[in-house]
Amino acid sequence: MRQMRGLAGDFATMPLKDLVVYLWNRQATGVLVLEYRGVHKEVLLENGAIYNASSNLPREYVGQYLINLGHITEDQFHQAYAAQKATKVFLARILEMIGAASRETLEVVLSTKFRETVLDAFNWVEGSFRFEAGKKPPQPEGIRVEVPLIEVHKESDFRVQAWKLMRQAFPSGACTLSLVAKNLVDPPRPGSLDEKLFASIDAGQTIDEMALKLHATDYFLYNRLYAYFHMGALQVHEPVGPQLDIGVDLGLGDSPTAEQLLENARAFHAKSNFRDAWALAKRSNELTPTLDAALLMRQIDVAWLPQLKADFVTAGRVPGMLIGPEQVAKLTLTAQERYLLSRVDGKRDVENILRIAPLREFEALVAFDRFLTQKWIRLQ
Repeated sequence: MRQMRGLAGDFATMPLKDLVVYLWNRQATGVLVLEYRGVHKEVLLENGAIYNASSNLPREYVGQYLINLGHITEDQFHQAYAAQKATKVFLARILEMIGAASRETLEVVLSTKFRETVLDAFNWVEGSFRFEAGKKPPQPEGIRVEVPLIEVHKESDFRVQAWKLMRQAFPSGACTLSLVAKNLVDPPRPGSLDEKLFASIDAGQTIDEMALKLHATDYFLYNRLYAYFHMGALQVHEPVGPQLDIGVDLGLGDSPTAEQLLENARAFHAKSNFRDAWALAKRSNELTPTLDAALLMRQIDVAWLPQLKADFVTAGRVPGMLIGPEQVAKLTLTAQERYLLSRVDGKRDVENILRIAPLREFEALVAFDRFLTQKWIRLQ
């Protein structure tokens, strides 16, 4: 078969679903790069099958999958991560070597990770792709897993319909749930993921908060919840109450437009006031997602991250709480912020918390900056 050439484009002209079939039909070997608003994924192919896939989304790290599925503990992850830093050996291989997970378990989890990394991008209506034909980076030693692209394509058809049903049942991640115990077929097994899920529901957590606590991808969590919803064991409660305050007084009234917010964000950015610039750009993009807002957020990320890392990570600072659980419960927080505050115990340093958090480093550090500014935490 003649070696195919590389190609590049955007998903508006060639959806990923079509691209996957194209690469499968040609039994392609090379590197597929997918990018969308700061998300970067690399998929390594050999003869039309995925043999490795990476992403800069923390929820798609292999360690997160292993924790989510109950195969390893956070302590085992930290132990393996420390060994990986010292030896540069593939994390999954280290987990096998120290007996934290079997080879069979790791093969199943890696196969799941490869599929999810690509399937997540099937939802992108914007973004770009680049395929470098013939390029074949070395496979990390120890574990070989292959996932044919055609299997990913078939799974995507099912998920389109599944997401329609799940979004009808759960309109947003801000929904809370209540359990209808009488409709459960069986009680959850002690120590199982379902037991942890029910505990989160009883605690009044939102779906977004559950995803962070359980280190779960959106599809995995929503699919599990929908199974219980379908049997009548869950009631869904949509969020009520005011929107989050952006925390910046602009003199624009209670309802500034996305354009006004973005204009003020640019002004703050020009003065190197990254904290207020980020808050306004983020709120503008939430109101009306635009490329201009996304680009400004990226510029703020690049400019502010080194200072945030110097303030919170480099010095090995250990955060401790200045307010109690009752006060925390009354705060208006995002799911991400509430998750991070729950990790503050006066023992773990910020780097340790970030390593296990299923969040982008920059966004997590912005949250810690807010906690410190609001005097909710202290740094030791």
